[in-house]
Amino acid sequence: MKKVQAWLINFLAQVSIASSLLFIPLFAKELGASDIEIGLITSFYSLAILTSSGIFGRLSDIYSKKLFLTLGLLLSSFSFFAQCFARDPVQLLVIRTLVGFSIGIFPAALTAYAYKQNRKIGHFTSFGSLGWAIGQLFAGIIAVYCGIFIFGALLFLLSFFMVIREEIPDERIPRSRSTFKIIRENLSVYFAFFIRHTGASAVWLIFPLYLFQLGISKFWIGAIYFANSFLQFLLMPRMDRFNPYLLLNLGAAFSGLTFIFYSLATEIYQFLAIQILIAFGWSAMYVGALRIALEKNIEKSSVVGFLNSTIYLSTIIGSIIGGFIAENFGYSFCFLFGALLSFLVPFFRVRNGAIKSF
Repeated sequence: MKKVQAWLINFLAQVSIASSLLFIPLFAKELGASDIEIGLITSFYSLAILTSSGIFGRLSDIYSKKLFLTLGLLLSSFSFFAQCFARDPVQLLVIRTLVGFSIGIFPAALTAYAYKQNRKIGHFTSFGSLGWAIGQLFAGIIAVYCGIFIFGALLFLLSFFMVIREEIPDERIPRSRSTFKIIRENLSVYFAFFIRHTGASAVWLIFPLYLFQLGISKFWIGAIYFANSFLQFLLMPRMDRFNPYLLLNLGAAFSGLTFIFYSLATEIYQFLAIQILIAFGWSAMYVGALRIALEKNIEKSSVVGFLNSTIYLSTIIGSIIGGFIAENFGYSFCFLFGALLSFLVPFFRVRNGAIKSF
C-alpha cells in the first residue's frame, strides 16, 4: 500500500465511525433506552473493540497485515448497514457489539504500516481526526439515522476495494516477545491512557445529551464535534517535533481544563471556543502515546493494538460510571469526574517508560 493510501483508508474509516457514533446515544434514547442502558450499549461496543484490537493487532505481527485490513473493512461495512435494523435497545446493543468487533480488527495493522512509511505518526493520525470532523459534520447534515449508517457502510466498502487490490508486504516478527512482556514494558503509557480516558468516557457518554438538553440542535452538535476534530487535524502533524512524554502529560492536563469549562458553558459559541483546549489535549496525548509505543517496540501492530484495547477498556468502565453518575447526580458531575481523573495523570510523572508518583 502506498503512503497516500494509508492515510486515505484511515480518513474514510474515521468518517464512517464518527458519523455513526455521534448520534448513538440519541438513537438509543429514541428506542427507549435509559441512561444506564446507553452506558451498557457503549460499554459492549467498547468491549468488542478492546477484544479485537488486542487479538488482531498481535496476529498482524505474526501473520498478514493485509488479511486483517481487508477482513476488518469488509465486516465493518456489513455491520454498519445492520444498524438500520435495530428496533429496541437490546437489538442496538447486539449490533453495536458487532460493529465494535469489526472496527477493532484493522487499525493496528494500518497504523503500523503507515509508521513504517515515514515515521511521521502525527501526519497519519491527523487524517483520522479530519475523518472524524467530516463524519460528525455529515452526520449533522444528514440527521437521519439509517442514512448515516448506510453512508458509513459504503465508505468501508470503498476502503475494502482499495486495499484488496494493493500489494502489502508481510513483515512477520520471528522472535516476538510474549504478550505479557510487551504490556509490562509499556505499562506506563497504557496506565496514563486508562486513567485519563476513563474520565473522558464518562463525559463523552452524556455530552451530546447535555448539549441537546441545553436546546442545541443536531446540526450545531455536529458542528461542535467538527470543530474539535478539525483542530486536531491542524495540530497533530506539529506534534512530531516535541518530546512524546511531555505531550502525554500536557494532553491530560488540557483535557481536565476542558471538562471543567464544559460544566460552565451554556451557549454554542462557548462550546466552540472550548474545543481548542480538547483538540490540543487529545492531539498531544494520542500522538505522544503512539510515538512512545512505536519508537520503543518492534512489535508495532501489537503495541498499537494493546493501546487501543486500553483506550476501550477505559471507555467501558468510564461509560458505566458515567451512566451511573448521570442517572443519580446529573450531567454536570460527569464533567467534574472527567476533570479529576485527567488532572491525576501528570501527578504520576510518566517519563521514559516508568511511572513515578509524587
